[in-house]
Amino acid sequence: MELRERPKGVDHRARGRAGDCLPPLSWVVLAALALLASRSATPSDVYAAARPSVRERVMPASVSDSVRVGLEVPERVRAGDPVRIVLRLENISDRTLDLYLRGRTIAFDVIITRKDGSVLWRRLEDEAVPAILRIETLEPGAVIELEDTWDQRANGGAPVSAGEYGIRGEILTEVEPLVTASASVRIGPL
Repeated sequence: MELRERPKGVDHRARGRAGDCLPPLSWVVLAALALLASRSATPSDVYAAARPSVRERVMPASVSDSVRVGLEVPERVRAGDPVRIVLRLENISDRTLDLYLRGRTIAFDVIITRKDGSVLWRRLEDEAVPAILRIETLEPGAVIELEDTWDQRANGGAPVSAGEYGIRGEILTEVEPLVTASASVRIGPL
């Protein structure tokens, strides 16, 4: 995932001003052809070359230096009760960040596993995630929370038995998903 820092004093919401618009299509095509002629060019190189460099800069720091991804689940849940799951995305830097996330609404997955690590349930199983890039701006200290519940059923619809299950979350980005640490929930009598 790319995190991009906004330069101070630049209004990124304004579009279409002189000098602030995208490059002419002919320039973009020529840049793309020149890069593709090189054997080492990738589609992301073509994308980066076609964009104005004054708009934003790719953060050199790792994601963990700028964004914290967390998971909140209960430790125990009575059999049959819904399991509330919350994924948190927090800007822990002192800079405003643009996050390039997927989906019309932010697309995220929750994966429930058995003790042996095999996948029992996925939130996005058989779902089509729109190929839409969504830019979320996070001010320093800002948090995005994504919430869903698990009905204690496997993907096939069968209820799960009492026991301990692993849970992790993934927030889909334009490149690799942001993955939470694993947590566990025990299902059974309280």
